[in-house]
Amino acid sequence: MAIFDQHLLQQAAAEEQRRLLRIQRAWQAYYGQHPRAFKVRPGQADDNVVVNKAQIICDKSVSFLFGQEVTWSLDADAGISDAQEQWLEAVWATNRKLALLQDLALTGAVTGHAFVKIRLEAPYPRLIDLDPATVFPTWDPHDVSQVLVYRIQYSGLDPKTGKPRSYRQLIARDGDHWVITDQESEPDQTIWVTVNEEIWPYPFAPIVDCQNLPAPQCFWGRSDIEDDLLSVNKARNFILSNWVKIQRYHGHPRSWGRGFRAAQLETAADGTIVFPDKDAELRNLEMQSDQEGASTLDRRLDEAIHEMGCTPAVATGKLESLGDLSGTALQVLYGPLVEKTIKKRGRYGPLLVELNRRLLAIQFQRDDLVVSLNWPELLPTDPQEDANVALLDQQMGIASKATLAAKRGYDWDQEQQKIQAEDSAMGDRMLTAFDRGQSGPDGAGPSADGRRR
Repeated sequence: MAIFDQHLLQQAAAEEQRRLLRIQRAWQAYYGQHPRAFKVRPGQADDNVVVNKAQIICDKSVSFLFGQEVTWSLDADAGISDAQEQWLEAVWATNRKLALLQDLALTGAVTGHAFVKIRLEAPYPRLIDLDPATVFPTWDPHDVSQVLVYRIQYSGLDPKTGKPRSYRQLIARDGDHWVITDQESEPDQTIWVTVNEEIWPYPFAPIVDCQNLPAPQCFWGRSDIEDDLLSVNKARNFILSNWVKIQRYHGHPRSWGRGFRAAQLETAADGTIVFPDKDAELRNLEMQSDQEGASTLDRRLDEAIHEMGCTPAVATGKLESLGDLSGTALQVLYGPLVEKTIKKRGRYGPLLVELNRRLLAIQFQRDDLVVSLNWPELLPTDPQEDANVALLDQQMGIASKATLAAKRGYDWDQEQQKIQAEDSAMGDRMLTAFDRGQSGPDGAGPSADGRRR
């Protein structure tokens, strides 16, 4: 092997190792396992303070992306039947749609990338949120978006023997189809034994992936909590921990005196201190450092974390000095988080469209069935104002009733069925009342002798 080739392989291995370590640090930060500012000796007080902003930023990001259920619809002109739509809904219901999407978004927010694997099962395919730390793709050197091989590798306990075992699955492109090879190995060995091999009978891979946040010219995306944000979070935790230690040692005044011995100090029954000598004195030693400066630094670091994470403090429920806010004010305050969510929709949206296309192709042997996504509103709005805008759009002829219903969170087809059922029930009641000699459901009709009741 040439020296240059060997160097290139070593560089790729080092880069992969850095990626795995970064993912590990991010998950540790999300679960609050931040580095401690001080070592704690046995029997000593623990002054370490851990404020976990990483979890707050990721959770809020997930809430804005998939806090409300995203819906989709199939193009009616493509010859879609109700059975196909119902089958797709059943697939997602079986896979716990909202929970799966939130897990997927959290995985992407922490690691920077999201993978969904399709596993064929009966009666509906299983959708799996893969751990990016276990996925090692090989892409086309001329086009980073074209993956040639997905290698999924991890360790676990053998369910039969209860002993540790390594597992590997290779999903490799072979012409117009993909070959799936399952392999196993002992944890301390490098020899892999093939236990199963099959041809995936479709032109697409059983894995769909996307970046969490854009990273041009790169396969892997960016997370919500990159190392720069975690370093500021670490600095803030140190400031707070140091502040707690100072308060513990110097928060309470300490008394000192001179001109007497401790045994000579007397306290009268009424609490009066009596000194043995007229020149004796007793004073308190108080902390003279600037605590306001530490408080200001803490606020600045907190603001920096929110700015770097594109998550305004108001989005986490901090409403200090804020009164009633208009829609425009909300858009300004939530601007960074809205912009980040729009970027994410541009990544996770195509993933969902492609995933649904592949699911429909698997079941109905058609690869042209594409869904249209209906995203919920990002910010809370005034229902009356929304209704007025919807009415204006309809009067201007720029939106259909079905589109307006979807924006308001209604399923047009279901609501039409309910309306028709209510109209039919009302008609039946009116006919029944008429047959009984009543002119309406209120019973104010003519009596048997022709006079009004």
